[in-house]
Amino acid sequence: MLPYAPQRTLRHTIRHLLRHWNTTNCSKMFVGGLSWDTNDESLRKYFSDFGEVEDCTILRDQDGRSRGFAFLTFRDPASVNAVMCREHVLDGKTIDPKRAIPREEHLRNTRYFVGGLSHATTSDSMRVFFSQYGKVVDCTVMVDRESGRSKGFGFVTFEDASNTDQLVGQANLILDDKQVRSSALIPSG
Repeated sequence: MLPYAPQRTLRHTIRHLLRHWNTTNCSKMFVGGLSWDTNDESLRKYFSDFGEVEDCTILRDQDGRSRGFAFLTFRDPASVNAVMCREHVLDGKTIDPKRAIPREEHLRNTRYFVGGLSHATTSDSMRVFFSQYGKVVDCTVMVDRESGRSKGFGFVTFEDASNTDQLVGQANLILDDKQVRSSALIPSG
C-alpha cells in the first residue's frame, strides 16, 4: 500500500513538475533568418520586449561568423506565445522565430532504413521517390567500397515526422521497379 501523501505536498509536487516541464520544454525558441549584422546583444534586446530573456546565443561557424540562426530561452513560457503572435523584423530583415523542438523529439521517426533496393537505385532516385511523404533532408544508398555497387539498402531522413508514419510496414512501396521496405530508426540517446 502506498503511504498517504498530504494533499498540500502532492499539489506542491505537481506544481513543481509542471513548472519544470514548462520551463524546460516550452520557453526555448529557435530564431532563423537572422541578418549577418545581428549580434547576441541586439537579439536579446529585441526579444526582451516580450519577456525576460534568460539565455540568447547566435550560433557561429569556426571563424566566428554568424550562421544566421540562434536559440533563446525566456524565463516565462508565456513570452513564447507573445512572440508567436506576430511577424518580426530585426536589423532590416524578417526573422523566423519558432518554438524550439527538443532534439530527441525532432529526430523521432524522421530517419528510416530502406531495404530491398534495386542495384540501379541512386540517392537521387530515392530522394525523388520519398519526397511524396515529406521534405527529404538526406538520402543515402549504401555502396560497396570496392565495386561501387549498391548494397541494396540505404537511409532517408525527413525534415519532420508529420507525414512519415505511413511508411512503416507499408507493403507496396515500389522504387525503381522493385518492392522495398522501410522501418523507422530509433535515435540513440
